[in-house]
Amino acid sequence: MKTSLNLILITALFSTAPMVHAGKQDEQALMAGVQGFYGWVLKNGKQVSALQPAIKDIPGSKKFQLDTKNLKAFSGKFMASGYFAADFPAALERYYGKYQQQFQAYTDAEFAQMAQDGRGPLMDTEDMDIFFCAQEYEYKPSFIRKIKAKSIKLDGDKASVIVVSPYQWETEFKFVKVGQRWLINGYCVFQ
Repeated sequence: MKTSLNLILITALFSTAPMVHAGKQDEQALMAGVQGFYGWVLKNGKQVSALQPAIKDIPGSKKFQLDTKNLKAFSGKFMASGYFAADFPAALERYYGKYQQQFQAYTDAEFAQMAQDGRGPLMDTEDMDIFFCAQEYEYKPSFIRKIKAKSIKLDGDKASVIVVSPYQWETEFKFVKVGQRWLINGYCVFQ
């Protein structure tokens, strides 16, 4: 009786515990999603980057603002790729919305000080490639093929994948399973 009870308890614990390591099929599907996304970036990255929100000076003042007029078109390009889950545009809105609020809260004195000292990059996305999440290099298919998984963790229909590039940059991707497909719902600063 005691052995049966212990077996039932152990079985119950394992059946409710999240799966930590991905099976081979999930691992391959997740990495295919990452590499497929990066292949899409090689073809579409310049066009998509041109739409991202950017800091714009307000004419006739020392102030600036975050111009988000193209945010829907920007997120629409990601969605049209077929690699992203329906909640990914909300991650983009959170990221840029945080900075939009921060910039709107600056005082005239803070704007004047930045005008005098130089403002430098105020958002991570100003100083990095938004797709590879690092300094911009010449990305080629051979570079993408060399991107490997450092860790893959599954938790039901969610997954976290940390990939390492040939230059040893690490980028985290968050995935959600929709039907039979793993789709990206966050990566890098867009979480």
